[in-house]
Amino acid sequence: MKQKIITTAASAVLGLVAIFISPTAFSQAAYAEWLGVYPQCSGCHATTDDVSGNGGNSRNRLRGAVWDQCTSPQVLNTTKHLCEIPSAVPTCSNGQILDTATNVCVTLVPVCTNGAVLNAAKDACIAPQITCVSPQVLNPAKTACITPAPVVPVCKSTEVLTNNVCVIKPLPPVVSPKCPVGQVLNPAKTACITLTPIIPATINTNPVLNAVAPQWDVKVGELISIPLSVKDAEQDAFMMTGSVVGSKFSAVHPDSANLPSIDFTWIPTATQVNKIFTITFQAKETKTAKRLASNKVPVKIRVWAAGDKTAASITKLNVITSKWAVGKLNLAGNVVLNSLLTPAEKQAFIAQKLDLTVSSSTGVLVGSNTLTLDTKGNWTTVIPATQVPCDIVLQFDGQKAARTVTGCIKTVSATTPAIIANNSMSPFGGENDDNESENENEHHGNEHDD
Repeated sequence: MKQKIITTAASAVLGLVAIFISPTAFSQAAYAEWLGVYPQCSGCHATTDDVSGNGGNSRNRLRGAVWDQCTSPQVLNTTKHLCEIPSAVPTCSNGQILDTATNVCVTLVPVCTNGAVLNAAKDACIAPQITCVSPQVLNPAKTACITPAPVVPVCKSTEVLTNNVCVIKPLPPVVSPKCPVGQVLNPAKTACITLTPIIPATINTNPVLNAVAPQWDVKVGELISIPLSVKDAEQDAFMMTGSVVGSKFSAVHPDSANLPSIDFTWIPTATQVNKIFTITFQAKETKTAKRLASNKVPVKIRVWAAGDKTAASITKLNVITSKWAVGKLNLAGNVVLNSLLTPAEKQAFIAQKLDLTVSSSTGVLVGSNTLTLDTKGNWTTVIPATQVPCDIVLQFDGQKAARTVTGCIKTVSATTPAIIANNSMSPFGGENDDNESENENEHHGNEHDD
């Protein structure tokens, strides 16, 4: 090892003197200064422990050695006069502290208070983020949700604030003036005005046809007259509609109530017998612009056969059975009631007791009996008779029917012996078996109506 040589005697003396000086008399720096230039210490001082207490604390001292003579891991201390192993304990800064367990500087994790939370780096406390639900918002400090105060709108001069909404100001009530007689308020009710009288135009009303009986009866060859009167506020001229073949309307004349009236007249013919005619009457104006019409009045006219109406209730007499045996004439048949009859009239006719008269073809009376009709017009009767001609005529309520009697005795000329009809020729020609004749009479009728 290259060593520095002390060149002056004074330095050597001082070095020797220093050995005997109390170690408490000098600090390390003073001791080094006392030695003189650091590297000029004797090489023997480089590794000698200062057990005597001269400047040392049992540390290696540089006594005349150069600075780079410290052996690793020793280094020159900060006073540059001792070689020492550097401390393994780090010096912490920037807010770090020493972790004694690991001998490492660590950053202290702060403890947050007052609702603060750690940031993402976990090195500082920050206020937590708060999410508010509408209509609430964060307060200015962003620490809590608050409901903002309602926004008060600014209203126009013509508006007024009501329930935090601008609405139009109500108009002041209008004081309507009191109008004198003959005047009225105008539509705005602000002034009185005189009305111009309105002359109503002439209003034409419809004529009204008065009601008449809904059903009328007339016989063939007779005149029927139906008066039709009309009411009309304007008394306009009118005509009447509604007719049937052969009918006429009379001229307009006042009726008993002094109303204008027209008569419907008609004489039905034989071709119109046993029929019902429905006619609808209506009055129509003839000299007005709109030719207004009245209401309609329908009627039904029944045309009966000439003569008695009761007799006309039957339109046909049918004889189904005509048989003489053992002194009795057995008859059966039916009557056809007139279709003009109402259900009530048919019932009334059936309830009557009417006689059936039987005579010969020459007019000699054979006998008579009262008939009882069922609801369908069927009848049966038995007339006692010791002898019955083969041809008879039946008459019932104006209707006639001619029949041939089964089992009759036919009267012949003096040169021809009498022959019992059921064993002889039929008066209508050909032979008749009694059974066949009876069957024919019962099922085919073969009647003759007048």
